[in-house]
Amino acid sequence: MLDDYNPKWFVQKGKGAQYDDSVQIHEAIREVLKGRGIKKLYSHQSLAIKKIREGKNIVLMAPTAAGKSECYMVPVVEAALRGKCSLLLFPTKALSRDQWARVREFGMLGIRAEVYDGDTPASKRAKIRADMPHVIITNVDMLHFMLTNNKLWKNFFARLKYVVIDEIHAYSGNVGCHVANIMWRLQRLLKAAKKEEKENELAGKKKFVQGSLLDLDDMGGIVIANEQVQYIVSSATIGNPIEFASKICLRDDFELIEGDGAPRGKINHAIVNSSDESVVTTCLKIAKEINKKTIIFANSHNMAERLSAIGHSANMEVAVYRAGILPEERRRLESGFHSGRIKVLAATSALELGMDIGDADAAILAGFPGTVTQMRQRVGRVGRKGQESYAIMVARQLPLDQYYAQNPKNYIEGKPEECYANAYNEHVRALHIMSACKDRPIMQNELREEDIAICSKLKEEGLVRNFSDMFVATKEGVIKARKMSVRNAGHRIKIIDADSGKSIGEREMAIGIGELYEGATYLLGGKRFESLGIDMNKKTALVRRSDDDGQYYTQALKTKNAEILKIEKNSRWNLIEMGMGRVHIVDEVHGYVVKDSFSGATVSRHEIDEPLSYEFDTRAFWADWDVWAEQKQGFTDGLHALEHVSIAMMPALSGADASEIGGISYPDGRIFYYEGIEGGSGLSEVMMKRYGECISMSHERLAGCECVAGCPKCIFSPQCGNNNYYLNKKEALSLAMKGLGISGE
Repeated sequence: MLDDYNPKWFVQKGKGAQYDDSVQIHEAIREVLKGRGIKKLYSHQSLAIKKIREGKNIVLMAPTAAGKSECYMVPVVEAALRGKCSLLLFPTKALSRDQWARVREFGMLGIRAEVYDGDTPASKRAKIRADMPHVIITNVDMLHFMLTNNKLWKNFFARLKYVVIDEIHAYSGNVGCHVANIMWRLQRLLKAAKKEEKENELAGKKKFVQGSLLDLDDMGGIVIANEQVQYIVSSATIGNPIEFASKICLRDDFELIEGDGAPRGKINHAIVNSSDESVVTTCLKIAKEINKKTIIFANSHNMAERLSAIGHSANMEVAVYRAGILPEERRRLESGFHSGRIKVLAATSALELGMDIGDADAAILAGFPGTVTQMRQRVGRVGRKGQESYAIMVARQLPLDQYYAQNPKNYIEGKPEECYANAYNEHVRALHIMSACKDRPIMQNELREEDIAICSKLKEEGLVRNFSDMFVATKEGVIKARKMSVRNAGHRIKIIDADSGKSIGEREMAIGIGELYEGATYLLGGKRFESLGIDMNKKTALVRRSDDDGQYYTQALKTKNAEILKIEKNSRWNLIEMGMGRVHIVDEVHGYVVKDSFSGATVSRHEIDEPLSYEFDTRAFWADWDVWAEQKQGFTDGLHALEHVSIAMMPALSGADASEIGGISYPDGRIFYYEGIEGGSGLSEVMMKRYGECISMSHERLAGCECVAGCPKCIFSPQCGNNNYYLNKKEALSLAMKGLGISGE
């Protein structure tokens, strides 16, 4: 049956393990590792442990199942045996608990570790703080609150040796703006804590050292270089590991270690198109035919649930693994798949990160996940025991999916995207300066000139105040710091159920005005709602449950404008002049269209009585195509189409979701590519460098699409404010060719 889809097959050869067991490890630690089946270390594990002992800050870049945990676990245990502490940060609660189980295996050596996050009961948190363990396992969300209440963690921070940031690529984009600022705040407190500890030592005060069951003077000749706090960062394969780690940790002394020592079985890759049926149906049919232990990766909660529901109706049991499920259900699914009781699992990105769920024989991707890194993380789930396995992508009728369907070599061998973060997003920075004033009063000489300007604004808002030559948080600032979420950037719309009056969700303002205007159909938690409109002053949207059967959906009609506030950089790509800097965006929703869910045809068009307008400052880069503006009658429509397809290609180069990137094209030949959050995320810097690659990919998609005038596989965009009118595919292809210096029409 799979052959009916005319799959494009290509094979990724397996390889054997590369061992290096020359590194010295205490015999007791070795015994624990042997209990987990680790008798020898891979080459990258040995190198990482050696570098950490030398006092280096490292970035370990390795694929899924390459044994990254042991690279930091051994040094963390060694530190604990010396009475030192470690802070382990994971991007998900599920991953935190998975790693907690690994650390607890060293409990026989006297090592104590605890998970301290939002799922930890208040009574348990109090016990942890009263009797500090060697290892705290948490996430950046909870670390924010630990910093604001740092007096409770004084001894822990004073004894801190290692900060481990696992799966750092998960912080690319909006959340990375927050994480970089949290690292800045942590480093402020660590500096103060270490200084106080040193003063106590000089004053003859007793130094607190937590004991262990091993002789601390007998570590088998192992030498630790220094007692400074070190950063151990792990990542999937990305294009700029050292640069990104430096942006997040605000340090410039990282060394890269690539994890290529783990074995890998032969993987049979295939890409299929399902133009005559839904992606969900195709994935289920393939899983049934393969009849092996399979993970079907969905790109949304909704799709994962649909895979399960439709599978069930076809007498096929498909379990769902996604964020939001209860911890006990999550553990049941992990155990069931590990043991083989569950054979097919529909999973979201919640299962991409290094969770140990055992081996899988097949991974089916329900559409390209958006980035090469995510694809490799998902594919890395199969063949973990060295067995021959399958990795099949079912391409959707979207530009990026179709690009890879036509370029399978780029799919498996393509250059990974670069991660990005903007530590100095003004909106996010203001929240963290305010929080830092609560952590510990800030001296003016600690701040950049731009930060002092932010403090002045915070003073005007009553969130900070001067105390001598310091800034301290006011009562109002403390309250706001406690309510801050590190998953958000910019203003948000609170979604209210009109019947119950209860808050049922939130949406970022920049995106929400295009989804929650009056008359919009809005999906939330798999349920359909009709929006009654947005109150822009209160930043709330009223919605009501809809009985709509799902035959129709709505799409906003918009006008947008960009004004350059400050030029930060100029560049050039071939004949295209480019610039980058701060811009002011005006985004206005003036109406919407109702469309048929099956055909995509427009059923009706509506204008809104009072247009919704949202203005914000962000960062952007722009490209001037004006050198060809007067040569063709269809230039403006061609530029509009090129804007669409180039934005569709950008996730594969940057890791950004297409919804995080806004575009505006002007008749004079300029295209703005702006960052979709207030203050900016750092995306422009990455994409400006890779604009040539982006246009090359756009050219291949335009040239390879079989349609004549444009379709969803090339130039149509679901985010288009003009309902995909005023587009010219032929002229877009001509422009791409001219930009690339390709002759012909």
